Amino acid sequence: MWLFTAQKSSKLQGKLIKFYDLSITAETTETILARFESEAKTRKADVLIFQVGKNDMAYKYTEDNYLVSPEKVKTNLEEIIGKAGKITGNIIFIGPANVDETKTMPWGLLRNLYFTNANIKKCNEIIKEVCAENNIPSLDIFGILRDEDLSDGLHPNASGHQKIFEKVKNFLLERKMI
Repeated sequence: MWLFTAQKSSKLQGKLIKFYDLSITAETTETILARFESEAKTRKADVLIFQVGKNDMAYKYTEDNYLVSPEKVKTNLEEIIGKAGKITGNIIFIGPANVDETKTMPWGLLRNLYFTNANIKKCNEIIKEVCAENNIPSLDIFGILRDEDLSDGLHPNASGHQKIFEKVKNFLLERKMI
């Protein structure tokens, strides 16, 4: 989850933009839902950007054992949008990026979590659907990363972060949000 605050600044002849990266390792739509309101209100957020889904759609041991079911992801997204709309009208969702399945099936030290591109695509479709129904912009970044852009098959390295940054920056500029 990312927050932006923008304040007029005569010194800069424009806006002073503060960016807060409030991501937490292993976060899901459920954990975001539980904490984002207080984070956003404390920082007086003008823009709320949520990147969600990759952890939700991971599964433990068997393919039908999602960390958060697709139905619950949809419900959580709708609730996040409802609560976020009371804070700001500037809400954006970014879908999860692709993974290198040779390193994510299984993934991690415990080797019990599985991240698949098929599940990530499914989550991106849920995000697009919920955002379209609620007139919220969404950005699908699936496929912009190559395997060499992923440090451990799951998380972007410096080149991967740069690609995501450029895509998000252009998305925000096109919508005149920054």
